[in-house]
Amino acid sequence: MDRAYLGRLRNTDYQSVRPAELHSAELNDPRIDYPRDAQALKSAFRRLVPAMLLVGGILICCPTLSFGQSKTVRLNENTFAYAEELIAQGRVVVDKRNAWADHRPGAAEENEFIRTHDFAEYAKWHLGIDETHAGGTKGRYKFPFGDFKNVHRCGLLAVKSRAHQFGYADIEKAAIRLIEIVDSKEEIQSRRARGKVVGRAEHRLAVCAPSGITLR
Repeated sequence: MDRAYLGRLRNTDYQSVRPAELHSAELNDPRIDYPRDAQALKSAFRRLVPAMLLVGGILICCPTLSFGQSKTVRLNENTFAYAEELIAQGRVVVDKRNAWADHRPGAAEENEFIRTHDFAEYAKWHLGIDETHAGGTKGRYKFPFGDFKNVHRCGLLAVKSRAHQFGYADIEKAAIRLIEIVDSKEEIQSRRARGKVVGRAEHRLAVCAPSGITLR
């Protein structure tokens, strides 16, 4: 067999086998060639995912974190003392929990009260002061609890609920304390009323009792 024939045989085998080998390799190891910009974007996204998951976890665990870091409303201690005084004087309405939407003064009533009095008096009916607002503005005073005449128990309950929702612990505690005072005063008055009823009943029985019989 001459060298020319062997050369032609080797070339024929290479051309017939080589394409099959290449095709098999591509099936076993498929690859996609991305553009350079897409590769860079893909890499950046992979680095961003852990950070996004971390932030999401923090927000889920602490839904009020962003609000809590920017708290600007503080307890108006003068108002708390004024509310205690009003309750001691009996200027309190013991209404139902959900009655505040109907009993709360509207914007027109607030404006009229400010016109006939002043912002110092208006402030006495709000347990919170928002220091981001200047004095002499309605926005400075938060957490109302009365109708400019009487303290409303439903108003105090609303203050307690909203203060708890937004993390104002000092205002929440103040509202709880005022509610306790209202409930205690109401209980004392109820006991007195029941005692008077019993006393009157005993008096009527004594008057109606036959002579010579002592009621005990």
